[in-house]
Formats: sequence, C-alpha cells, structure tokens
Amino acid sequence: MALNTGRRFEDEVYAVVERLVSSRQFLLSEPYVKIRRRAKYYSRDREAPIECDIAVEKYLRDPDAESWLHPALIVVIECKDYRGPVPVDDVEEFHAKLQQIGADNTKGILIAHEGAFQKSALRYAQSKGIGLARILPDSQVHYILECRDPIGFYGPMAAQRVMAERIRALTGADYISEDGDRFFSLTGESSLPELVRSRLR
Repeated sequence: MALNTGRRFEDEVYAVVERLVSSRQFLLSEPYVKIRRRAKYYSRDREAPIECDIAVEKYLRDPDAESWLHPALIVVIECKDYRGPVPVDDVEEFHAKLQQIGADNTKGILIAHEGAFQKSALRYAQSKGIGLARILPDSQVHYILECRDPIGFYGPMAAQRVMAERIRALTGADYISEDGDRFFSLTGESSLPELVRSRLR
C-alpha cells in the first residue's frame, strides 16, 4: 500500500487555485500575482524558513523587475489529507505559522479531504478568522434530492438545519452528502473561490 503524502490532494487544490487566478476569478488577480508551491517565508521566531503547501502572493509592483519586493497580501492554503480527524493542534500550529509569516498581511485557509475536523478545531479556527473547508471524497457524494421534504427544508428552522448539516460535513469523517455538494465551509461558502473572497473582506 502506497504511503499517502497528501500530494494528490494538494495538486487538486493547486489546480483549482491556478485556474481561478488565471481566469481572474480569484480575488488576488493579475497583475503581479504569484502562485507558489512549497513557498518558504523567513520566521524571526524560528530564525529559519517556514514552508507552506500553497501560497498566493499579491504585489503592488512587478516582483520580477524588483526582486526585493515583499508581497502586500498572502493567502496561505494548507491541505490536510488525513485518514483520521484534523486536530485542533494543527489549526493552532497553522495560526502560529500565519503570525510568523506576517500577521497583518496574511490570510489562512485549511482544507481537509478524507479526514474531518475535530469540533474544537472548528471553534479555534472561527475565533482566529481562519477559513476551514472540507472537500469530500467522491465516494461520499450522492444525489438523492428527491428525498428532501420541501416544507421542512424551507421552514423557519432551515438556517439551524443548514448550519448543523455544515458542521456534520466538516466534523464527520463518514459524512455522506446527499445533494451532490462536495465542498463545505464553516461560514457557508460552497466553493473555494467563495471561501477565499469571504476570507479577504
């Protein structure tokens, strides 16, 4: 059995981000945007570089012409392709990483795949303004819309039901999407570009 390094999931997320940037659907769009894999940023605390899975950097001028320029804004995306739950410790570590890269100009998004987030991880991320999302494996996405009760779904308790469903999708490793949705985020965005736009407001 091959070791899961998370590279395939990282490739999937990178391809989505690259497509969004090139089609100007990502909030950080050209000119002067760089998408980087395994980006390294110097940490004064560590006195060593910190590595990130994916980073999207926005510059105010051409960084190729002026190599000394620092990004005005960085979106850091970490991909977690765990079999088990993503613990709160990982979210805390990610927050510390963001602070060391640059607290004032750095936004962070953690994306899980097969493994879900611990509920404490959701609470911590929400308190720190970190975007959390989960992209379900294909095996956990089904289409059975005809089974929904329209009156119950659109009734006064709909918002609470939607929020409870979202939390189940993020925290339940065996959660099955029954309406074809594959992307879930704590704050309700239904796609990666929506999540990025909401994180940058």
